[in-house]
Amino acid sequence: MKHANFYDRAYFDGTGKSNYCSYNGESSPFAQHADAIAATLREYLLDGPVLDIGCAKGYLVAELRRRGIDAHGVDWSPYAVAEADPDVRPFLNRAGAHDLPFADGHFALAVSFDVLEHMDLGYARRALKEIGRISDRQLHQVNTGRLDVWRYDGDASHCTRLPLGQWQALASGLGLDRALICEPDRKLPFLSEVRQ
Repeated sequence: MKHANFYDRAYFDGTGKSNYCSYNGESSPFAQHADAIAATLREYLLDGPVLDIGCAKGYLVAELRRRGIDAHGVDWSPYAVAEADPDVRPFLNRAGAHDLPFADGHFALAVSFDVLEHMDLGYARRALKEIGRISDRQLHQVNTGRLDVWRYDGDASHCTRLPLGQWQALASGLGLDRALICEPDRKLPFLSEVRQ
């Protein structure tokens, strides 16, 4: 697992170190992620704030807020949070997923998109438990590396490659019965029209 300082300018704005460098506020997959979040909120009748774990520069937080969703984000990278748009930066915190600066049950929904595979298993267990502590429900998208188009090997910080069933079993073993874990094609019944 990489230290927070690994996620620097080269990671977010360079080439060759990650899959992130092509993203900006207008690029996919943020609109599709926001669609999935909105569908999850509707499905479970959730009304309350949403937390994006591993929010990077806050593009998803900004998209959710444009849609009227009270969204916040956390990221481990000091660079990413500092480089966020000034309009969204007040809604971002620098924090590791294992130690979130929020009260129990503060968020209706906590989400992560392509974040868990950056954690070793020990850290992922601690993070999932902590995310479950601060939120009523969770939605996690994991890159399992099952399809080459998901570019698992294109990011040097990907360190845990598990099939979807093992990620789901990990959450279940931690007692997180309100955690939905899917792959980037999001094959969940109420997300049938949400694709990446």
